[in-house]
Amino acid sequence: MNKPHTVIKAILSVFILVGLIFPCTAVAGNPETLAVLSFNINADKNLDYIKKGISTMLYSRLTWPEKVVVVPPRKMTSLEAGLKEFSGTELVHETAAKTGSRYVLHGTITSLAGAFSIDAKVFDTAEKQYMAFFEQSKNSDDLIKKVDRIAAAINHKVFNRTTVTWEEMEQEKQKQRNALKNQNPENLMQMPTGWQPEEKIGWKVWKYLF
Repeated sequence: MNKPHTVIKAILSVFILVGLIFPCTAVAGNPETLAVLSFNINADKNLDYIKKGISTMLYSRLTWPEKVVVVPPRKMTSLEAGLKEFSGTELVHETAAKTGSRYVLHGTITSLAGAFSIDAKVFDTAEKQYMAFFEQSKNSDDLIKKVDRIAAAINHKVFNRTTVTWEEMEQEKQKQRNALKNQNPENLMQMPTGWQPEEKIGWKVWKYLF
């Protein structure tokens, strides 16, 4: 006689469970959106081909299915044509607003005496903070490889994603630590780590190169 009630209770339990699970899944499944602005190139020759290659590479390396959506380079190129009046944090926040992105990546590549410095920053516009990333290359041949390392660092530190490149970087870093144990601390490059408030933005890193 109690069988119908038992069946009804079981059905209600299933509906309640589904109602509890699926809203949480929907929220957890919303991917983050990242806009990658074209890198500024400071050099005595035209390196536009490098700028284009970097945008394409970062789009590929930072896209993470169902986790991180990167605004396509073609769309960014069209968008940036209307953002030329902006710079600094204004440019970052305008980009975020027009693309619906929480995160914005902006960077500069500077060439000096054949060497290159890559200075990149990921801005979390919701929290008004940024994280800095830096690599240097002695020539243009391994410039793209250095950008790949920056992408790996962004994946790990911003989006908690570990890649093969990141694991290789960590192994290299441990070897360097062991080799530099006796080196004077002032000779080691020091860059800000973790998230930094926007008002402390600084782009000059050449003092660390030579």
